[in-house]
Amino acid sequence: MVANTAKDGTDFLVANLGSMVALTPISADAAKACDVGVIDYEEWQVIGGSIMVDPRMASDLLTNLQRQGFTITEE
Repeated sequence: MVANTAKDGTDFLVANLGSMVALTPISADAAKACDVGVIDYEEWQVIGGSIMVDPRMASDLLTNLQRQGFTITEE
């Protein structure tokens, strides 16, 4: 499924910001997945190109993305 990954093979960068987790799509496939609703989010959750996620939900979201073949790198 994931063909157009970033140079290092990462689709999403994840940064734990304490009260929020920033999920940043960096590959073409990750950006496309965000556009077609693979990740369910509202526009107000996007800050600077990153999707802000409640830390209590981030673990399940990241697990599901990995099951779908996306690679995740923590910052």
